[in-house]
Amino acid sequence: MDHQLLPEYAVAPYRHERPSLRRLLLEARWASYQHCSALEQDPDAPFTAVLSRARTLHVGALYDVFALRGTDDPDVYDSARTCGDTLRLLDDVDTPTTGLDYLRQQYAQAHHMDTATDDQLSPLFGHTFPEPIDLDVIYPATSDLIHQMCDSYVWSKIRNPSLPPADAAAEARRHLICHGLLLDYAAALAPADTAAAAAAVEAGHALRTLDRRPTCSDPHARAYLLDAYRDLDPDNGTDAHPGDCPGGCHGGGIVMTTVTWESHGDGIYVPVYQEPFDCTGGEPEAHSETCPTCKGHGYTYSRGERQLCLG
Repeated sequence: MDHQLLPEYAVAPYRHERPSLRRLLLEARWASYQHCSALEQDPDAPFTAVLSRARTLHVGALYDVFALRGTDDPDVYDSARTCGDTLRLLDDVDTPTTGLDYLRQQYAQAHHMDTATDDQLSPLFGHTFPEPIDLDVIYPATSDLIHQMCDSYVWSKIRNPSLPPADAAAEARRHLICHGLLLDYAAALAPADTAAAAAAVEAGHALRTLDRRPTCSDPHARAYLLDAYRDLDPDNGTDAHPGDCPGGCHGGGIVMTTVTWESHGDGIYVPVYQEPFDCTGGEPEAHSETCPTCKGHGYTYSRGERQLCLG
């Protein structure tokens, strides 16, 4: 595979680091799981804040690479920029670069590339995202797949008596489907990425084995991932919400929701980070007064920030 053919290598930190799509997915999954585990144990611990930064960095890099490959999901572009701005805010740095460029530099530095002395970084400044590529297959929204991949992995690993083993197994299967579809879509956007295509084939065959289906060709294994995703929740597809849904999802069932605000004092909070969430149709989610996290307020507060309660 010629790495120069991959769209993300037009950006210097990615060109020098050359991260594979598979590694980007695993890093985002790991960081999300570690952060969620820390929130369960001690949300106010300093290490939880460190893991929150790691999650922002790795999930942001994943969004960014899909944006650079030309995904047609507009939320991916917004999420990449939001993660970059959030990372710069968390690090409290004053730099002339954009949040997105800062995210790319920090990703490279996290993998031991010294961006401070690299004279090949100039191409990343002013970089614009490409136009989406027309594909024969209609894939689910990329932001939705990333959200479900990370979330289902967390739920499949949680050892909670209230989560029956069958539900944990279902979440593990959902994770395999979303993980495989992200690899498949990434390969479709950049056909030169034969490694992602091979990993998607591997995921498709693994899913068929899990479902006790007979062996098939590699192209059919990749197609099986999409069929399985569509069968996950047929009653909650893109037609479950109208195009003029009051929740703002435009019929897709997913909306970008602010989860972190920075405190500016006097009860003023400025939104700094968003994530894709299931659309509620414009109805706010009520939290019970017995909620162990927010006591019914819907938010938690720590370290000069307000967080959306996910309990």
